[in-house]
Amino acid sequence: MNKQELLERRDYFNMVHGVTRRAIAALADHELEFRPQPGMRSPRELVFHIYTQEQFLAEAARQGRFTPEMAGGSTPEDLSAAAVLSRLLTVRDVLAYVDECHQAAERIFRSMSEADVARPVESAFGTYPAWQYFNFAYDEHWHHRGQLYSYLRLLGKEPPMLYDYQPAEV
Repeated sequence: MNKQELLERRDYFNMVHGVTRRAIAALADHELEFRPQPGMRSPRELVFHIYTQEQFLAEAARQGRFTPEMAGGSTPEDLSAAAVLSRLLTVRDVLAYVDECHQAAERIFRSMSEADVARPVESAFGTYPAWQYFNFAYDEHWHHRGQLYSYLRLLGKEPPMLYDYQPAEV
């Protein structure tokens, strides 16, 4: 993938982000802690993971390495995530956080040169070109958004149509 293709995919991801924001906004503050059963992540934890992972994967693409600290820091069960999670008390807080993470990833990927996009990035799960880290974030986003949609339905809410793209504020 070259930089132009990456940016085109980022443009599409921005539209996906807009739909995800609407799904998050459909939650009430008290529903951020909903768990379909014990041991499952809450919507707050799912969203934290989706967007922290997006930012950390972009940072890995920029730095040339996805570290164990990044992997742990994007996992809500890791103690290193507690400080951020403790600040995400309302849907408004969560939306501000997802915008912050998404915009950080956006800035990183858009600032990369053609050579940066192709550069190898190391991680515990292998070495891949930097552009692949965008794909990892994108796949992770869709996977966990599916979980969020299931939670919305369990809460009696109609999720936004998957492809009802309205421009996201990026």
